[in-house]
Amino acid sequence: MTTAERLLARLREAGLDLPEGSRLDRVYPSRAMRTEGAWSWAAFGPGGRELRIGSQYSMTQLLQADALDVAPIQSGAVGKDIDVIPAKACQRCRSATTTGCRICHAPLCGSCFTDHHHEGYGTPTD
Repeated sequence: MTTAERLLARLREAGLDLPEGSRLDRVYPSRAMRTEGAWSWAAFGPGGRELRIGSQYSMTQLLQADALDVAPIQSGAVGKDIDVIPAKACQRCRSATTTGCRICHAPLCGSCFTDHHHEGYGTPTD
């Protein structure tokens, strides 16, 4: 399985609805464009239709990340794009973290954070 195929499977696991026949293609921005946030790869659907999904991070970097944060961003007059960035994984459910506990500094997603309580200073109840 190629790097692009493995990342495509991981994006589907992260909740993106990518149609059958989709592919991830490398794009080649200049180094200066990439530091400004230009994508290094983009997703294309069947027939070559651009799906407006991509990342400035390489496919390899995203495969090595604990979790993926898949976030819609406003990219201008044309609408929203979906940006994929590496994230720390929630210690409970392994999805992307949105916050951390200020007492024990555990990385947690929003739903797991609401169930994460402490008694006193720093003694987890779970």
